[in-house]
Amino acid sequence: MKRKHLLLITGLALVLGMTGCGNSEKTAETETTSAGSVITGYLIDGADQYVTLGTYKNLPVEKPIYEVTDDEISMEIENYLYEKSDMQQTDRGAEAGDVVTVDLKATVEGAQEPDLDETDYAVELGYEEFGADFDQALTGCQAGDSKTVSCSFTEEDGYEDWAGKTVNFEISVKAVEELVVPKYDDAFITDMGYNSQEDFENYIRESLEASYREQSEAEARSNAILAALDNTQFEGYPDKLYDSCADSVNDQYKFFADAYGMSMDEVLEAFDMTQEDLDSEILETVNTRLFISALCQAENITATDEEYTAFIDQQFSQYGYEEGASFEADYGKETILWALYEQKAADFLLENASVDEVTYSYDGDDYDESSDYGEELEAIEDTAVTEETLSQAPENTDAAVAEEQQNGD
Repeated sequence: MKRKHLLLITGLALVLGMTGCGNSEKTAETETTSAGSVITGYLIDGADQYVTLGTYKNLPVEKPIYEVTDDEISMEIENYLYEKSDMQQTDRGAEAGDVVTVDLKATVEGAQEPDLDETDYAVELGYEEFGADFDQALTGCQAGDSKTVSCSFTEEDGYEDWAGKTVNFEISVKAVEELVVPKYDDAFITDMGYNSQEDFENYIRESLEASYREQSEAEARSNAILAALDNTQFEGYPDKLYDSCADSVNDQYKFFADAYGMSMDEVLEAFDMTQEDLDSEILETVNTRLFISALCQAENITATDEEYTAFIDQQFSQYGYEEGASFEADYGKETILWALYEQKAADFLLENASVDEVTYSYDGDDYDESSDYGEELEAIEDTAVTEETLSQAPENTDAAVAEEQQNGD
């Protein structure tokens, strides 16, 4: 199983979903006033009791370098064209990709199915929401048509209650709409605010390059942490630290369960995880917090009020905030400081690493590189999903965890 918690190095999202994890005992020194003062009291006191740091300097660390290709620029252009597309009604028969608006009634083995008594229900042909037979029945239809279609379902179709049963649909077609995509021409370029296709494509290239630079730095940080962790020995942990991290990790997956109406077992299955994998992730999260604290204390890596403020200024807009105060209020100083400490620790490891830059490029079908890139690509995709969804995860209560830490193990 991948060490998913380490993906937090790629951004704040996962860290922000782990608010309570790894908080240290508070001291009178925690809050400082002058701009350049060191903020203390947030790392785990006595981390070196549980951590034996191994070699963490001059470690080999891969830094992926992503080259922007013409295929990617073409894909981005297609995305922009799609965003500017409109659905328009058509008098022709419905085709794959069209959206058909219907009134819908259904019976299951002759019994009325009230949950499928729908008015103005949109069906996208080709998506096969109710199976291939249903889409086939609507293919060629026009507004005003009426259809009756019988469909059989298996457990693999996603409708467990209908498995092995026949569902009869009564369909009244009200409208057929097609997606009208604009042409990639001078009018489109002007509408986008550019003088020429060359200017527009240069903008796309520069945007992709900037995004890839951030991604490259983030993955290099993650790789540096992983390399150092592999050389670190752990013996035990504070019980309260483990409990708070367990709550945080479980809350992340519970968020998915609540958001998608799934059970925890279903969520773990979707992530291809077992309970043992979840327990392993919790322990790895605990060890990471201990390692970060031990490293920062050993190398005198500190965070100042000025750095903390600058870090917020760099981050808040990425999470949909218009100003830093609301960002800090929602996520809390403790959580944001942990993200800052982890980034500073990773940067220290990178500065003292033997960095190997490896180039990847997209050729339209796959990423080509001499080494096995499959796992790296999967990690990137996991990160994109994690940053988009876990950034909305409910945060834990800092005060409760701080109180636990003060009470000792």
